[in-house]
Amino acid sequence: MAEPHGYALHAAAADLEREGLLRACHLHLDGRWRQGRPGGDERPELVFNGASLDSRTIALGELFVGLPGARADGRDYVGQALRAGAAVALTRIWEGGGADPLLSGDPGHDAAILLSPDPAAALTALARCWRGRMTAKVAAVTGTNGKTTTKDLLAALCGAAAPTHATAGNYNNDLGLPLTLLGLRRDHDLAVVELGASRAGDIDRLAALATPLVGVITNASEAHLASFGSLAEIVRTKGELLDHLPDTGAAVLNADSPGYDAWRARAACTVISFGRAAGDHRWSWRPVDGGGGLTLDGREIPVPLPGRHNGANLAAAVLAAEFLVGKELDVAAGLAHYAASPHRSRCLRRGGVTVLDDTYNANPDSMLTAAATAVQLPGEGRVIAVLGSMAELGPRSAELHAATGRDLRDAGVDLLLAVGEHTAPLARGFIAAGGTAVLCGDHLTAARELAALVRTGDRVLFKGSRSSAMEMALDAFLKRLDPDLGDLEGK
Repeated sequence: MAEPHGYALHAAAADLEREGLLRACHLHLDGRWRQGRPGGDERPELVFNGASLDSRTIALGELFVGLPGARADGRDYVGQALRAGAAVALTRIWEGGGADPLLSGDPGHDAAILLSPDPAAALTALARCWRGRMTAKVAAVTGTNGKTTTKDLLAALCGAAAPTHATAGNYNNDLGLPLTLLGLRRDHDLAVVELGASRAGDIDRLAALATPLVGVITNASEAHLASFGSLAEIVRTKGELLDHLPDTGAAVLNADSPGYDAWRARAACTVISFGRAAGDHRWSWRPVDGGGGLTLDGREIPVPLPGRHNGANLAAAVLAAEFLVGKELDVAAGLAHYAASPHRSRCLRRGGVTVLDDTYNANPDSMLTAAATAVQLPGEGRVIAVLGSMAELGPRSAELHAATGRDLRDAGVDLLLAVGEHTAPLARGFIAAGGTAVLCGDHLTAARELAALVRTGDRVLFKGSRSSAMEMALDAFLKRLDPDLGDLEGK
């Protein structure tokens, strides 16, 4: 039976029961709870559209998925989510004595609770079944660096041509991708999803769920070495995406990246390669105030982001979009609607100082790329880098931090503020290369030191791994420049 407006409860229950992932279905109808019949046709108009793990932000008519976690159990928030407007809740079975306490609450509207022995697996199963009902052509983006920006650019380009759904932020893992796929609607012609990995097999599993027509691999570099072990393993894992592309699809590959030859040989579909020095489609980049200019196959395209690396991201996005919607793609119209995800290549100017917010994440390659971008920003003053540590580098962490410190100085960084207890090797490497470094124990100390040191005309880069939360140092610094500024987000 087709679901005209969303995922019908009876279909969802039947899908889970078929996969052995449903233990009970409880319905709240006419003001009372009663046992439902999984797969039955009662109240077929009860549907959900989209899904969320957060009861605080649940939207009207969504599926709330209450998962057990390290700090909280999502089951405890099912009642709150239903009262906030969730149509259906999916959570674990009740393991306590007596009656299930979830059935004593009143959501105030018709609703349902699906109980599963493994709600995370049930979420994935629902996403797989819903994806199978949708006809949207999917593009999947992976890579060590640039995947979120490339995803955002590709979604903007596709959105100018057809109704397009896309991953929100970087919902790119075993929970984020199912949530993204459950947001697909029947009127979506295209979808752009991001696939992340921290170990071998991750991309294989996610790509099997997304079933993409187009796969984009932005690049491969040393990151998550604690779990991958080597760059070669990273290359192999990113290449898992290629195994899930049909022969009618396309692989968009960075010919300048390590692993390109292996990826090209692995792809059993059309290969669209791009690069500055190699590839079927050549690109170049020039800095422009606040952004850049991309030349792709002789075409001039303005880049709404600073940094040469974003030229590569846009080149990949344009080539993937052209495969999906045709050569008549209106690049300018798409870029006019581009909205960057937070804390990625974002330029701010405050009090004569240019700030580059690239705080979302970091690894050795992206640190140097961001530093090169900061050096190219307009400004007559110094380049100051306020950096947190790079996580998940394994046994080579100290070595790679020290090498990155040396490379940062060679790249043109004048002053380093190293933030946190794990950044001492970064500072030592920077000093060994002739630079000046200040070790800061926390975000507030870094903001205070920077405020005392910064001068008009300086360019300041903030960056670090997600665990470093360097946006906190950035926000504290901006508040010192302007106490009325408030939080950075949305400014």
